[in-house]
Amino acid sequence: MRQGPGEECSLLTRAPRFGAACFGAATCRSTVRERSCCLRTLSLVLLAALAAPAAFAQFELYVVDGNVEHPVSAVYNFGSIYTSESASAHFRLRNTSNAPATVTVLEVAGAGFTFAGPALPLGLASQAAADFTVTFGAPDTGAYSAALNSNAISVLLTITVQPRLTYLVQSGGSLLPLGPAGVDFGTVLRHATVLRHIVIQNQSSVLLTVPAISIPAGDFSLSGIPPSGTVLQPSQTSAFDVQFTPSAAGARTGTLVLGDRSYPLTGVGQDLPLPKPTLAIDLKQPASLQQGVVTVRFDAPAQSAGTGAVTLAFQATAQGINQAATDPAIVFASGGSTATFVVSPGDTQAAIPFQTGTTAGTLTFTVQLGAATDRQSLTIAPAAAGITAVQGLRASGSIAVRVTGFDNTRSLGQLAFTFYDPGGAAIAPGAIRTDSSQAFAAFFQTSDAGGVFLLSAVFPVTGNTSGIASFDVALTNSAGTSKTSLTLF
Repeated sequence: MRQGPGEECSLLTRAPRFGAACFGAATCRSTVRERSCCLRTLSLVLLAALAAPAAFAQFELYVVDGNVEHPVSAVYNFGSIYTSESASAHFRLRNTSNAPATVTVLEVAGAGFTFAGPALPLGLASQAAADFTVTFGAPDTGAYSAALNSNAISVLLTITVQPRLTYLVQSGGSLLPLGPAGVDFGTVLRHATVLRHIVIQNQSSVLLTVPAISIPAGDFSLSGIPPSGTVLQPSQTSAFDVQFTPSAAGARTGTLVLGDRSYPLTGVGQDLPLPKPTLAIDLKQPASLQQGVVTVRFDAPAQSAGTGAVTLAFQATAQGINQAATDPAIVFASGGSTATFVVSPGDTQAAIPFQTGTTAGTLTFTVQLGAATDRQSLTIAPAAAGITAVQGLRASGSIAVRVTGFDNTRSLGQLAFTFYDPGGAAIAPGAIRTDSSQAFAAFFQTSDAGGVFLLSAVFPVTGNTSGIASFDVALTNSAGTSKTSLTLF
């Protein structure tokens, strides 16, 4: 169909009127060929719709707070900052369509604003997202804005920079800016006090008022009355002090509040130094099978609590003894070769019992308290065998002798047994001698009881054993001979 003479068809520029002859897209001033005009106009509208891009609403912009996404409206306000501060926002551009799409535009234009994000073009699968960051910083006060543009998205970014006072922390002979890291007081003895001087400067060209200054209760506090509310002229200064008094050992924290800004306060509390220890060994006789006390004496009464430790090392020294020989009886009374002791304020010493075992050698005691140490050694000399118990048993046709003792040289060899009649006379042939060196050496090599031994000897008897009333035994090692007392059967 064609448009005939006298027909007039014009496109509307106002909002559509649904239900009109041309579906709100055109009006036809003709009564004869009205249908032809409307059909032609409708076809234009349909062609325009088919030619339009399908991606106008493919992307949505969000600001990310932690793990939460918040939709961004036409204006995003960074808020208010002070000079020398910066502000940043984490944005996420998400493809919310059901098909892959390509990001061809992603930029920020505005003084003071910087953009950090992916390189373009960037393909995103359905529901995939790209993150980027916008940061602002400016040295001058005022209101700033920038345009954030992406595919079919335009957002106005705004921020205000306000004048502020400058805060400086005195460190030695220098003044350092008070920044996000706050003030570190270092390590301070418990209950001692350290001050940090904070200087306030008005480096702007306008009058500025010192804001409210406070510190929550704790180990940090203000020293004196702060200058809150003081009006400072340009170039004028004021100051205040913050003090740190650690109440306990370890890391301590606090917060300095300056108006609408907070700064961390940190420090480490340290206990008062522990006293220096010296060792003293209290042992009545430096011999085997003895009990003694090692005393840790302090150079001054303790001012703080702590824990120390004493270790006991042993080295065999007797000739013929394996230098690596051990003795489970050379230990502290609490068991083992290490003993700890607790130090409380006011203490002047600590006492730790120990025992010398049954092996000749050197006992070395080492104490550590804090960073201080001391050492003392004790030598247990080789000695003749020690005898702790003797027993005689009579049986039909034999007698048995048992001797329990210890040989701290582990070199027992020669034995002499002498038996006596009821009148106290030695029974012939007198002392019965035997060399048991090999037997004792084999025993000590496999024994885990130090120098302790149990000697058992059986003697056959012809006749009535009741005629044997008592006995004694002489035991000889590398250090000498020891003899049992006269023992009755």
